[in-house]
Amino acid sequence: MVILKNSLAIPKLLYLLRTSQCRDNPLLRQFDDTLRTGLININNDQWLQASLPLGDCGLGMRNAEMLAPSAYLASSASTLLLQQSILPDSIWMQGDQSVASTETPVQLTKILSANTTHLKAWDRPVAIYQKNLILSRAPSDVDKARLLAAASPHSGDWLHAPPITAVGLRLSDEAIRVAVARRLGTKAYEPRTCLCGMAVDARGLYGLSFCRTGRSAPRQQRHCHLNDILWRAIKRVQMPAVKESVSHAQTGPLSCHGPEESLAWDVSILDTYAESHVGSTFN
Repeated sequence: MVILKNSLAIPKLLYLLRTSQCRDNPLLRQFDDTLRTGLININNDQWLQASLPLGDCGLGMRNAEMLAPSAYLASSASTLLLQQSILPDSIWMQGDQSVASTETPVQLTKILSANTTHLKAWDRPVAIYQKNLILSRAPSDVDKARLLAAASPHSGDWLHAPPITAVGLRLSDEAIRVAVARRLGTKAYEPRTCLCGMAVDARGLYGLSFCRTGRSAPRQQRHCHLNDILWRAIKRVQMPAVKESVSHAQTGPLSCHGPEESLAWDVSILDTYAESHVGSTFN
């Protein structure tokens, strides 16, 4: 997925999109359909989400058909002064207006003169529109909460991390599959019955927050991992720190004695799919 997203997909096509007026070209849809085969078993809205930038709840598997007008207009804006010095106004204005047919010549001239030469500046309004479209068509409150959580800051940082095994950044194929399924809201498991007796659907969300047995909930793992990160950071600055022992939880909180003060910390894990959290996520 890393190679497909960063090397073999849109990066291979971006130069062509920036230098050619290929909007509405049927080959762009054929290219996108071929790319979609790498993410099987997803519906149209899930594919649309996957094609959005990471900051807009997507996977960064950009859609060529969606990106083509923005790429060409960004290139036109970056070469505006050169166009004006070589071509008559009627020629370069006519060419760019055919790409942005929804803009009047006056509006287009204003946009091209606003120093918006970066592709992201042109693509951002399109991505926001598509993200809002997906949100408006979300079938349930859980899906709305999922989309908003996927668009929150740093939620897609794991997709930026290079898969280097030596430094512990490489996820297993199964971990990638489940993480992508969580982000897109697609099926990840076969429906089954939890150890606590409750039914678990194909998305497998029950064990994240609802299960009370502790056997299938990964909350304790996340809790321990975050505590380990804090503990290692404190030790890194050469401050004494100890982890909570098993007996500590039974004897009560630690009391401080002596002139020096001690600090105790703990971590709380928020779950997007918790019943107490879903209702307030999108209000």
